[in-house]
Amino acid sequence: MKYLFDASSIVNLVKKNFVEPFIKGATIELAFYESINAVWKEHVLLRHIEEKVAMELIEVLEDIFNVMKVLSMRSMGKEVFEIATKEKMTIYDASYLCAAVKNGLTLVSDDEKLRSVSSKYVNTITSKQLAIGQGKR
Repeated sequence: MKYLFDASSIVNLVKKNFVEPFIKGATIELAFYESINAVWKEHVLLRHIEEKVAMELIEVLEDIFNVMKVLSMRSMGKEVFEIATKEKMTIYDASYLCAAVKNGLTLVSDDEKLRSVSSKYVNTITSKQLAIGQGKR
């Protein structure tokens, strides 16, 4: 494993049909629900995508989560809480950071605030930077 993907990066890479990096990565359980929520938001609230496209994206996400390593954070509640408190970030964001730190992974996120705080602890990169670095634009 090389990368820890948050939901924002997963959704953006899937929308670009760039799924190869997931082979070298992992995520946390929360990311599945956050990813589907992002698709729901684009369909229902923003009306950027049709329902058929949303359902296709969800199918791809299900496939990805069935093959990508998904890390459990259940035994790390205290560590997550401590990071969230210290950095004044959400428990959700602290979960990604904690998983990246514990596993020595580069955090892939398109959330600027999460990257900014996380860069104090681990290497960070955006999905676009990852795609460009691997020859995809």
